[in-house]
Amino acid sequence: MSVDRTIKLKLELPEKDKDALKQTMTLSNHVFNGIAQYGFDNHTCSKVTVHHATYYSIREKYPELPCSILQGIRDVACEALKSVELKRLPKSKQFSAIRYNKRVCNINLQKGTVTLASTKGRVKATFPIPEYYRRYLDWDLKTSTLSYNRQQDTFYLHVTVRKDSPQASGDRIIGVDRGIVNIAVTSNNKFFNSSQIKNVRAKYAYLRAELQSKGTRSAKRKLREISGREERFVKDVNHCISKAIVAMPYDVVAIEDLNSIRVQSRIKGIEFTRKLNNWSFYQLEQFMRYKAEAAGKSVIMIDPRYTSQKCSRCGHIYKGNRKGNSFHCVKCGFSLHADLNAARNIASVGKLMLVGCPVNQPNVACNEVEAYIGIETEHSYKSHSTSVS
Repeated sequence: MSVDRTIKLKLELPEKDKDALKQTMTLSNHVFNGIAQYGFDNHTCSKVTVHHATYYSIREKYPELPCSILQGIRDVACEALKSVELKRLPKSKQFSAIRYNKRVCNINLQKGTVTLASTKGRVKATFPIPEYYRRYLDWDLKTSTLSYNRQQDTFYLHVTVRKDSPQASGDRIIGVDRGIVNIAVTSNNKFFNSSQIKNVRAKYAYLRAELQSKGTRSAKRKLREISGREERFVKDVNHCISKAIVAMPYDVVAIEDLNSIRVQSRIKGIEFTRKLNNWSFYQLEQFMRYKAEAAGKSVIMIDPRYTSQKCSRCGHIYKGNRKGNSFHCVKCGFSLHADLNAARNIASVGKLMLVGCPVNQPNVACNEVEAYIGIETEHSYKSHSTSVS
């Protein structure tokens, strides 16, 4: 297994080289639209078919465009057509980002230099290395993407670097339950609640409603601005939560497979659906995956059925066991916060998956499970609650 990271480098260029790269981007995106049009008209996203049909005519028409850049344009066009299943025509703007491979992009991270192919020959640029990026200096370089910020008149190079991930070892497992009131609850009694987050989301929801009702050009511009702010806010919170969970002393993180959660939410009403779809559960999952992989840990997915109805102590399953945030087993009398109970069930199911046992075994020895997943039974869950701002 390997770990990929993308680092963003700000290029320092003289004006003549900036003009060369601008011309290269303009021509590349024009060619992209032509290749995409051919694939769309002929209903194909095969790179081989598109290559034979378009490569030689484009090379003849635009000999100044380096062939490796043209091959990258072809690959991106075919991938774009495939991603939309040929149902619509992908289009690029004048200064959309373009892909560079190793043949047309020579990067030296240690020296902070790069040479890029353009329609006017090779362009040399320099870039500062932020302290945070120095950890990637010995990683393998893969593909690069050149982007241009028109407002700042600045070029950025997004470089993908790769390194073999540490070998996963150990089998101590932690269960993570994700929800609306508590974004994440772990089986070792840690709560990441959303008290402050709900206030921020409510503010953005109110602003959206007010601006959408106006419908003016300035209102639409403001909508785009707050959309970016909310997206960055959500991303930052998910980063903080996933980092904290992966840093815990466990080898395996077990989480529920929530692929069907949006379909299931319809039975709970429009307001619940809005709240549910407003938080990026998938993003949190992806962050946990790549952070765990980089730390030599693993993430496993478990079936979410009955995790909220099952008693984590005796294994009794009954819908009436849970009422709101409270869980009380009608069979053994065990009481606990409902989300924490679900997290412990997720951990126990994950344990059974690791040892190869059927996951529908009704009753797992309580002491064995608690010792295995590290439940701190002597503390109240309230003392471990964490508010994420």
